[in-house]
Amino acid sequence: MARDTVLRASREPFDLPAAVTEARGIASSLRAATSVEEAVACVVRWDRLRSDLGTWTSAISIRFRQVTTDPEAGAAMARIDNAAAEIEETRRVFLDALFSGDVPEELRSGITQRFGETCMLRWRSELRAFDPSVGELLAEEQRLKSQHTALIGGGMVSLGGKEMTLSAAAALLTHEDRSTREAAATARWKWFAGARDELDGIFDELVRVRTAIAKGLGRDSFTEVGYDRMRRSDYNAQDVAAVRAAVAQHVVPLAKDIFRGQAERLALRDFAIWDEAIHGPGPSPRPATPPGDEGAPWLEAQAQGLFDDVDGLHGTKLGGLFKDMREAGLLDLAGRDAKGPGGFCAFLPNPGLPFIFANFNGTAGDARVFTHEMGHAYQGWSSAQNLPLGDQRRCTSETAEIHSMSLEFLTWPWMERLFGDGADRFRAEHFAKQVQFIPYGCAIDHFQHEVYANPGMTASERRGIWKDLEARYLPSRNWSGIPYGEEGSAWQAQLHIYQYPFYYIDYVLAQLVAFQFLWLSRQDAADAWKRYQRLCDLGGSLGFRELVGDVAGLKDPFATGSIEEIAQALRSQLAH
Repeated sequence: MARDTVLRASREPFDLPAAVTEARGIASSLRAATSVEEAVACVVRWDRLRSDLGTWTSAISIRFRQVTTDPEAGAAMARIDNAAAEIEETRRVFLDALFSGDVPEELRSGITQRFGETCMLRWRSELRAFDPSVGELLAEEQRLKSQHTALIGGGMVSLGGKEMTLSAAAALLTHEDRSTREAAATARWKWFAGARDELDGIFDELVRVRTAIAKGLGRDSFTEVGYDRMRRSDYNAQDVAAVRAAVAQHVVPLAKDIFRGQAERLALRDFAIWDEAIHGPGPSPRPATPPGDEGAPWLEAQAQGLFDDVDGLHGTKLGGLFKDMREAGLLDLAGRDAKGPGGFCAFLPNPGLPFIFANFNGTAGDARVFTHEMGHAYQGWSSAQNLPLGDQRRCTSETAEIHSMSLEFLTWPWMERLFGDGADRFRAEHFAKQVQFIPYGCAIDHFQHEVYANPGMTASERRGIWKDLEARYLPSRNWSGIPYGEEGSAWQAQLHIYQYPFYYIDYVLAQLVAFQFLWLSRQDAADAWKRYQRLCDLGGSLGFRELVGDVAGLKDPFATGSIEEIAQALRSQLAH
């Protein structure tokens, strides 16, 4: 039986006050350092402390998401929420010292030379995003996020006389029977409609708290704080706005054509919200799980074979890593009641292994978990083998999503393992859906910029903003009589808006790069895998634009004309 590494780690005692004291001591040592070697040793000690702390907080957070109704897990998560300021203090006190006048410039230059300029830029960003004066506000923000997790995790709908989770209801949106899809969509959005006031209330408070944090830090809006939290150092909000405008001009028409093709193949004149996931007649591709076998164990075995094959052909270590994760109990994939929503990969610095969380629901998305989340897992593990500091290994999100989204495409040749005879249809639909996602990702990002630029908006005004953005980025969307969607409330279903502010354009940027990995793999698979491995090895030691352009040799989405060129290539691909 696999070891429950997370459960064990979540129950390990951790002395947070002692960790804060230790961080202060390391900061004092840094201020007193007289040589580069002494200063570097302080950085290494601080990184080790942060690794211990990160293992503890990650394990507790994962455990809470695994069983949101468990009193022990809830109490542990509440402790983390309430200690947000203390946890942040372990970073702030050291970074305060690093950038203070007590540390001579020559020592900072030595640290930069040893660990890279990107690390220093991101540390400065993080320092700008925190001050002890906003500690209570940070704790309040964390409590609101946990409240949201529990609300969504406990969501249940009734369909055909059966109670099911929101994730299970979403799975029926790929059912070949249209009436089943309509019933599932109606039931799912009815649940959100019933929770709308509570979701509005949580978000009202999140916007209020985040705006107060920004004001407490002397910033004009939370957008600036959000970008610093995301540690973005090589582009800004104006650059992102330019990407969104290019997507609206060049990708939205392409996505609209894809939806039109779906409607034609389905012979539907009233193509509705519950038809968007269906790309043609007949059953949607699903994992080829043999009758009687449980989906997760069978898929795990197939994924193991897939990654072992990649290791043998391209010299990666995906298979070995996946085997270690399985043996350590670092996969929690099956959907169940009271489990937190979504899917993610988290890295546990001790024992130096990743953890993958999912909510399997019998759709193609179950199979994609293994390639998407293993992309994150493999980067974290590969970087740990090559880079000394956690903050060098820890990527900014748009870079991290390159590893996940690109691995989805790079493993296309092995999809027969997961989908059998449905592999070709899976590949075609996967490609089309990823094109369609790009405008949606821009809409979510644009919405967040509008909200934090105008934090006094009412819930009704936010719904109006979302309706306008749907018309701009998602012109094919037809809610077909579902009031919740027609009135502009559907943004509430996107958990990133609540949990990870400004983490969504990252998927768009990464997807634009991942498409290029797909095309490269078809021209020269060995070269594509070498470039991919190099990106995984370098982790977050360089900025997004440098990694994409200089290291991978691909088109930078921020460069003038690049999105137009990528869109032209996408249209050409869809024509074949």
